[in-house]
Amino acid sequence: MNFHARRVTLPAITPLCLPKRVIKVYSEDNTSRAVEVPSDITARDICQLFILKNHCIDDHSWTLFEQIPHLSIERTIEDHESVIEVQSGWGMDSHCCLYFRKNYAKYEFFKKPLDFFPEHMVSISSETNGIMNHSQLIQTFLSSSSCPEIHGFLHAKEHGRKSWKKFYFVLRRSGLYFSNKGTSKVGGDGSRSAHGYSLKLSTSDLSATESAGISFNRSQYHLL
Repeated sequence: MNFHARRVTLPAITPLCLPKRVIKVYSEDNTSRAVEVPSDITARDICQLFILKNHCIDDHSWTLFEQIPHLSIERTIEDHESVIEVQSGWGMDSHCCLYFRKNYAKYEFFKKPLDFFPEHMVSISSETNGIMNHSQLIQTFLSSSSCPEIHGFLHAKEHGRKSWKKFYFVLRRSGLYFSNKGTSKVGGDGSRSAHGYSLKLSTSDLSATESAGISFNRSQYHLL
């Protein structure tokens, strides 16, 4: 049987081209630079880009910050976060901006987690009480999918009301709750979901170790 060679032409594969976006990033001296970036760029990518453009030494402390002037706060944008998604939440008339500068405490959450989870703010379940100390408990939380209960006082205001009241809050995996019964365990009839409430942060609300900011979802918001 004779076989004849037959050339098969495969369809050309078109590379995926993500849409480009132009973002403006400020430096410590308040000068800014606009750069065109792909829509899936992360905060870590932006830092690497500006390290190269500005001929900086990469000592792992360069950080991208989100500054929110109307709330007088800023936060560290985590390495994995999408910068375009962050910007999409600003609103049309927002004066929010991005800053590229050093933050020597960028990875302190992982190096010194006890500074972010002081013992008086973390609940220990009955199953682990007496079995492991506070340091071991925090390390277990960081290396697993479980979440500790973080608790403390915050000021809250229900939407449509003018007055702020101080409540005892507990942050759980299922949401943020507050108690009408002081520092008692949030649960049962004495607890309510914080959905529909505004929260106000002040230095009096924060512990001594968090007087400059509050840890929330592994991101730090700092008072400006």
